[in-house]
Amino acid sequence: MQILIFSLVVILLVGYIFYKLNQFYSKKTITFGTLFIIEIIWLGIYISNNNEVGINKAFKAKYKKEFGYKIDKLSSNIINKGKNLSLNEYFYRFIYIVKKDNKEFVCEANDIFVQVIQDEYVFKDIKEKCREK
Repeated sequence: MQILIFSLVVILLVGYIFYKLNQFYSKKTITFGTLFIIEIIWLGIYISNNNEVGINKAFKAKYKKEFGYKIDKLSSNIINKGKNLSLNEYFYRFIYIVKKDNKEFVCEANDIFVQVIQDEYVFKDIKEKCREK
């Protein structure tokens, strides 16, 4: 019900904005402006998703190199530790599923310090805690 009301309010708001813009601009100008705004939003979403994919790929490669096992599924979150870090330093929490000796394990690596240098991710030591799935 709340989603329906919210959607209705958004549709009414967009309609009102187009009505007001139609008084000052031509339909062609409004169409191009709308398409431009949609492309900007799409580009922002794409860049945001691409950044998360990059850190996940880098962690999988580092894990395979360090431990010799392939990660099947991976989830990552940025942790705010309240420390004053520079703009290219983060703490991450990784949760992943890995197969070791024909058994599946759910592993967790907390407080992994990551430095971002241009498009490369540098990880500190990976300390994991695993349990059998």
